[in-house]
Amino acid sequence: MNVLILQVFVSLMLVVMAVLGLLYSVKHGDHEHADRLSLLPLDEDEGD
Repeated sequence: MNVLILQVFVSLMLVVMAVLGLLYSVKHGDHEHADRLSLLPLDEDEGD
């Protein structure tokens, strides 16, 4: 029974850490960087 309580506690901590990581990522706009990088190959070159 002690193992079950420990497993539930660890699982809840992992869920809380995942939610906090998601909120941190959204707050700092990390997801917008991928959109900009995906469009970079479409920019015209300003070469010679």
